[in-house]
Amino acid sequence: DSDTGGQVKYVVELARALGSMPGVYRVDLLTRQVSSPDVDWSYGEPTEMLTPLSAEGFEEETGESSGSYIIRIPFGPKDQYIPKENLWPHIPEFVDGALNHVIQMSKVLGEQVGGGKPIWPVAIHGHYADAGDSAALLSGALNVPMLFTGHSLGRDKLEQLLKQGRQSRDEINATYKIMRRIEAEELSLDASEIVITSTRQEIDEQWRWYDGFDPILERKIRARIRRNVSCYGRFMPRMVVIPPGMEFHHIVPLDGDMDGETDTSEDHHPTPADPPIWTEIMRFFTNPRKPMILALARPDPKKNITTLVKAFGECRPLRELANLTLIMGNRDGIDDMSSTSASVLLSVLKLIDKHDLYGQVAYPKHHKQ
Repeated sequence: DSDTGGQVKYVVELARALGSMPGVYRVDLLTRQVSSPDVDWSYGEPTEMLTPLSAEGFEEETGESSGSYIIRIPFGPKDQYIPKENLWPHIPEFVDGALNHVIQMSKVLGEQVGGGKPIWPVAIHGHYADAGDSAALLSGALNVPMLFTGHSLGRDKLEQLLKQGRQSRDEINATYKIMRRIEAEELSLDASEIVITSTRQEIDEQWRWYDGFDPILERKIRARIRRNVSCYGRFMPRMVVIPPGMEFHHIVPLDGDMDGETDTSEDHHPTPADPPIWTEIMRFFTNPRKPMILALARPDPKKNITTLVKAFGECRPLRELANLTLIMGNRDGIDDMSSTSASVLLSVLKLIDKHDLYGQVAYPKHHKQ
């Protein structure tokens, strides 16, 4: 799915990092099981253990069922991958499966480390609207605190699409099921103790349009709670800004100067082989020794790739100093892309031609993690 790569990466790395923290025994990442020839066989595996980060410095011994796991719950068409917009009718089925898993796992953990008493989750964290909807139902059924991360908000997307003027409100709703998504986000707001955002802008300019949140009233409620004064039954989730992090354990720094000359003395390890994408990128550049500006985003208007290319093209000192690399997802041909993605890519190509950036901008067709 062209619209889930970044979010999936974020959630998987978050689960792995949480599972490596002292005091956290187990993290279960619940998602959909897909057994289809159109996707990799691993998506059909019911359980997958995430490789833990370095355990150095942790004094606590890990147990039999500790760590981070991807738990794939079967719901919806068993042999078919379906886009997120079409998952809504199947959410109750997912919640039932997730609830069964939680109950079963609580008994298992209770027998292993709880002295025979069930061990329930400390918190349930929903990511994106559909998972927020599911987490709200699970939180209520289990009486467990809920956290929510929206990643992308429906009301903001609706406004952006309406401003583009390409589709009517009804057409947008038919394509993106946007009203159902907004309904799920409102439910998530009502059920959450904490809502995690990546920027303050998301709070002040996006969440503020939801019925369940008002930034001014939220601050007043927090102040009254701190003073131990009655809020007259009013409640709003606490908004917390946590910018996304970066996992560096798989990045191997190279010893060398700006010209790419590596130190081959005996005190240094041999230089690892270049990644496969390296030759794909370098073939674009007239001077591949220059430093690289790297941008990774799918070709979507809101990612603002065209503005980056325009700024690069209009700044001669920057062009003399560095090359620009654009990783814009995977594609075979422009004609095979969605109309929106194709439009962005064509705009990028036109800007490259307008500013004569040939030999200075790379835009490879394929990449792998």
